[in-house]
Amino acid sequence: MNCAIELQRNNYSAKILNQAMDDDAGSWWWWTNVIGTLLFGSIGIIGNIICFLVVCRFSKQHHSFVEYLRSLAIFDFLSLLFECIQSLHDLFLYLFSINLLNFRSSILCKFYEYSNHVIILLACWTIVGLTFDRLILVCDPWAKKWPNLSRRICNSKCAKGIILSLIILSLIINIPHILYQEWICRNPGYQYSAAFIGKLYLNQTQLNQTSKRLICQCRISPHLSRFKQLLYIRWKIYVLHLLCYTLIPAIILIASNTVLYFPHAIVQTLSILIFPNYHRHCHIRSLIRIRILKRLSELLNIAALGINFFLYILGIKHYRSSAIQMLGLHHFSVFLPYLTVEHRNSIGSNLCTSRKFIRTNPQINNSTIKLLKIQNNKNNISKTENL
Repeated sequence: MNCAIELQRNNYSAKILNQAMDDDAGSWWWWTNVIGTLLFGSIGIIGNIICFLVVCRFSKQHHSFVEYLRSLAIFDFLSLLFECIQSLHDLFLYLFSINLLNFRSSILCKFYEYSNHVIILLACWTIVGLTFDRLILVCDPWAKKWPNLSRRICNSKCAKGIILSLIILSLIINIPHILYQEWICRNPGYQYSAAFIGKLYLNQTQLNQTSKRLICQCRISPHLSRFKQLLYIRWKIYVLHLLCYTLIPAIILIASNTVLYFPHAIVQTLSILIFPNYHRHCHIRSLIRIRILKRLSELLNIAALGINFFLYILGIKHYRSSAIQMLGLHHFSVFLPYLTVEHRNSIGSNLCTSRKFIRTNPQINNSTIKLLKIQNNKNNISKTENL
């Protein structure tokens, strides 16, 4: 179906068409996504660095949980770094027309996109591996038939093997990004987007003032045959985004991360199903709504990556105490109650117990202080009489 006639009949403005089909930069949902990504990304980057250092310095190396947590800290750190770079690129491009990701070469472009998608998959599936590891170890579903099976599965050696398998699979799955993408420049505007088919003439004064500026980024190569283009598009939409990155991990993680992951999974699925079938109905408003929901749900997903270290470090007493000690926060009395007994002994148990005794027994401590003052006064009087 040719949507040009339908769009002309509904009298859509060029701004709405650009936001739906080409670029929604400058909209309120775009600003929410960019600012939120930079905020949560910065917090997550710092937090995952702390998480990695704590796990490496204060953990028992033979535990599978340590291997998953260390890998998750690395993959989350890299994922958030890619997201922050992309948000800064979008922000600088919108405000100053500066392209931070101006690769000028298809090789660099391919490597960047390939690395980004590999890390995204690894961050997602490492959480799945960690969830299964804790589930098997805590619930021990085979305790009656095979009492020691859970311990054999949930160990450091097995965890390293699973993480290595995830890395290899992710590297293989994302090979089409290297094969079928190139560095391509095109004019901005809805009429140059892949979502628009047909001729539609609007008032040129309504178009963006940046219409002369070229937009360059990694796109599917136009030199590919029709069969390869459709193959890559189907793979990217259904295999990579819908199955590997959205539905399968979301179904596994719904029970433990419903609030942050489930909205993104739903909106991502809807966008994947609606956008390719847009030409059947030509509903611009539906595309706008999906784009708004996608921006906001992406922010929730980035927030989940940014606060993982809170759940795994601050939520576990031993790691929480180790982080306080490593950052030097144990010098402040506010953080002393959150230290473990082992860490209190290592930094001076006498000082910690005396402070705790003073806080819990202020009346007894005041009375002892008064007695000491009286004794000191008597001693001073006796010394003066002797003189």
